[in-house]
Amino acid sequence: MTFTLQRNRIDKLSQETVIAELRRVAEHYGFRYFTGREFDRVANNCKKATAMRTFGSWKAALRAAGLEVEPRRKPRKDQIPEPELFAELERIWGLRGHRPSRIEWEASNPRFSYTTYKTRFNGWTNACVRFIEFKSGEPLLTTSLQQTPSRSQALSEPPSGVLPSRRRNIPDRLRLRVLIRDGFSCVFCGRSPATERSVNLHIDHKVPFSDGGETIFENLQTLCKECNLGKGALDIR
Repeated sequence: MTFTLQRNRIDKLSQETVIAELRRVAEHYGFRYFTGREFDRVANNCKKATAMRTFGSWKAALRAAGLEVEPRRKPRKDQIPEPELFAELERIWGLRGHRPSRIEWEASNPRFSYTTYKTRFNGWTNACVRFIEFKSGEPLLTTSLQQTPSRSQALSEPPSGVLPSRRRNIPDRLRLRVLIRDGFSCVFCGRSPATERSVNLHIDHKVPFSDGGETIFENLQTLCKECNLGKGALDIR
């Protein structure tokens, strides 16, 4: 018999036991990366030090358990796919029942910040317009607007000398003001592309242009394609 100072510790945990504990804690955290400190908070059978002693390092322990060894970096704002941004906007829009304000957005536990949308689309209103266009498959505007227009901007006289109110074509800034006022929804049936993909929105003259109706804010309304076709040239005020 050979006598040595080394001894077998009866309290030493097996690798299988440590791995099982790592995986149990991983399930607690939704299988995301977790630090050694987070592990120690909820672990029952061993601590971070034991895992490191068993496998040589914390990363090696996580790797042995088949877990994430580094935290995932959040994607840059300009790298988030538009469908993901629009899916979250659709969720919160539906949750609120209308176009969410900044306060409502931030109170809804969103995946992406309000600033992410403003930065990506040059403004919150632009983001909402792009979302509606994505849902309906039709453009609402011909240009990208940086801000909500003022009345003077929307109704400024064009170089041709023809008064804007006597032009059938509705300027984008005026069109946007009407959409915002009507909540991006049909004023007749209440449907919106935000909640129904098949809905297409039109801007309609309440008093038909052919009957002398002017292209001004007060004479315009948002209608879905079906309601607009059903109304035809009727004077509905």
